Amino acid sequence: MDDLLNDFLAETAEILSEAGGALVAWEADPADRAQLDAIFRLVHTIKGSSGFLSLPRVTALSHAAEDALDQVRRGNRPANAALVTAVLAIVDRLGSLCTALGTAGIEPEGDDRDVIDAIAVVDAGADAAPVVVPVAEDAVPAEDEISADLLQSWRSIRVPLPLLDSVMTGVTDIVLARNEFARMLRESGADASVIASFDRLSDSIAGMRQSVSQMRMQRIDKLFSPLPRIVRDLAQELGKKVRFATSGGEVELDREMMENIRDPLIHIVRNAIDHGIEPLDERVAAGKGVTASIAVSARQSGNQIEIEVRDDGRGLSPDRLVAKALAVRVIGESEARALSPREKLELIFRPGFSTAARVTAISGRGVGMDIVKANVEKIGGVVDLRNEEGRGLAIVLRVPMTLTIISGLMVRASGQYFAIPRGSVREILLETSDSVRIDRVGGGELATVRGEQFPLLRLEHVLGCAVDTNEDADDRAIILVRPGQGLSYALSVAAIHDHEELVIKPAAPMIMATGLYAGTTLPDNGRPVLLLDVQGLLAAAGVDASEAGRLHDANAEAAAEVAAARDAAQLLLFRDAGDRVRGVRLSVIERVEEVPAPALFESAGAVQVQIGDHIYPVHAARVPEGQGAVKLLRLHDGRSVLCYPIEGVIDIVRLPDAVQPAPAPGLIAGVVLIGGEPVELIDPFWLMAQYGADEAAHPVREPLCRLVEDADGWASNFLAPILRSAGYRVVGGDDPEGVRADVQLCLAETGAPTGPLAADVPLVRLRSTVAAAGPGDDSIYRYDRAALLDALRRQVAGGRP
Repeated sequence: MDDLLNDFLAETAEILSEAGGALVAWEADPADRAQLDAIFRLVHTIKGSSGFLSLPRVTALSHAAEDALDQVRRGNRPANAALVTAVLAIVDRLGSLCTALGTAGIEPEGDDRDVIDAIAVVDAGADAAPVVVPVAEDAVPAEDEISADLLQSWRSIRVPLPLLDSVMTGVTDIVLARNEFARMLRESGADASVIASFDRLSDSIAGMRQSVSQMRMQRIDKLFSPLPRIVRDLAQELGKKVRFATSGGEVELDREMMENIRDPLIHIVRNAIDHGIEPLDERVAAGKGVTASIAVSARQSGNQIEIEVRDDGRGLSPDRLVAKALAVRVIGESEARALSPREKLELIFRPGFSTAARVTAISGRGVGMDIVKANVEKIGGVVDLRNEEGRGLAIVLRVPMTLTIISGLMVRASGQYFAIPRGSVREILLETSDSVRIDRVGGGELATVRGEQFPLLRLEHVLGCAVDTNEDADDRAIILVRPGQGLSYALSVAAIHDHEELVIKPAAPMIMATGLYAGTTLPDNGRPVLLLDVQGLLAAAGVDASEAGRLHDANAEAAAEVAAARDAAQLLLFRDAGDRVRGVRLSVIERVEEVPAPALFESAGAVQVQIGDHIYPVHAARVPEGQGAVKLLRLHDGRSVLCYPIEGVIDIVRLPDAVQPAPAPGLIAGVVLIGGEPVELIDPFWLMAQYGADEAAHPVREPLCRLVEDADGWASNFLAPILRSAGYRVVGGDDPEGVRADVQLCLAETGAPTGPLAADVPLVRLRSTVAAAGPGDDSIYRYDRAALLDALRRQVAGGRP
């Protein structure tokens, strides 16, 4: 019976959490029959299960809610805020009973007539109209139909979390044993048939590992489900009207990661309602609607999940933040004067800082956003602020998809191997590279990379280990690390090895207490490796890696020019998609990007890629197949970006003086010998020209085109998008911009236009017919795109062809 009760409590907790959000959503749209049916089935499930377990209080409460909802379904009772509040009261009481059941094992005695009587009363004086549901009597699902629906959702079993973790550990051990066995087979020269059988076993193990990993994933809508109820209750308490919406609930996140960000997310939402959203009188005075909006969205970007909480409230005032920080002595006068605009906003993350004017039960105690930031960064995430003062604030949480399996970079120091979370790695360079300069400043070192300076930490020194003299100094590398918001430093290691997908486990308490490690992992070679805590290394070194604390090179521009000159003589070797070794000058590469394959798409016969909020052309004949990651070289000419897909980077070498040029212009500019092997050189000039780089880049000043006589809206709907894509600003004839236009477009085919025309501004007339009215008709057919754009260019250029 205990097992049945545990299963009931676990299932009921999920149902109550889902029901709260569903009720709030239904309150906003009472005509949503599907939402009402879903809530009814949730309550019906609790009633049926509690009856089987002989829980009379739970049964009575759920029956009362079910009966009231059924009356609404039949059109016999109105749906209004009073009904929703009464059902939510029953949900709260059921939650309290389940908590007591979990503690004592039996249903506590008590009287629930207060909430049952409240929901049984038909509120004839409610301000909401009865729900009109045009459903026939026989359309209401019968009891057996409901049971059939419920059986579809019961095709699953509940597994204790410790057992799931144990299975994951076992699968990991099997994978490590498989890798060890594979090495033994290769070294022993085993028979081909034995190797073929092992390969089949290996594929099965890989599939099993993937399945077990997926068992830990949950849809993020479980994280969102309590938020509508929190928003509703808090908004009512504060006398504010808030419209709440969520999106991206289908995104999946590791259950452990979800538990770690649940409290930070709730805190951010509560903050947004409490002092992000203005009181009603302030919103009206600011010209905003009385109903504020808060939106929570989630999306997957590579191996990261991005959760955004956006409101249309007052936003943050950097100057007010500084004044408040000075008042509570979080910062001093000298530090306040040196703060950048971004650093002023990030004052909300300082311990003891609060923007609340007074202490309430909700906020104002100085314990809040600093804890949110610390908890998110502790799991390898980042908190970002997107502020529009007076218009709203968006807080973005970027967290790894899973805490158990992460992408890591294997490094060596003092003869030992360590792992670094790949998400914290900004760039990797050889210490001997011409792009790097290392200087001693006081008692520490400073690394200058292309004019930008970073405090340099040597991993051996931070860990208190001796440098291994047997290691090759030429292999020593520098990793630019970004441990958190506004922080960057350079980490020197003896050598860089490979990227691996790592299974992370907690290390021993004594090891974790040092603050230098984030866990332990067993890579494919089976030897334990410690995962470095990149923020813990910074704290142990005791250096200031913030942008304000980093030194800036007085000759940064000159250093950047020198570095660019050096890069111009360097060649990036890479393996092309066709497995050919090719090279391109390092100076034209902005960065090497890795994006998920779904980020690439085909539009109008051309392959493009979405990176963040931008879309770039890709030099590819078709979209690559598969769902893995795609590496791209981002070529940049100072104005435009073109992405070139590759299999992987090989090395950075000096460009030989002797180049055998290609016989004709094209993708290949010529051939050079690198290490005695021929290497094809990519011609970036030809590449950028093929994709219209110069035309794609808008001019510094976009000409202003004014539309006159657009009575039917054709120019605004059809023509304006074409003009804007060609680099023009477009305004209507009566637009109050107050700036002289560069050219006017008139849609009046005959007679003098009635709209305002500037006598000193060039005029282009459009006509709706293909043929001109006669020899003196200089108008242009309005669907002749080439002629129209050519006429506009000539008029803007002063009539010159």
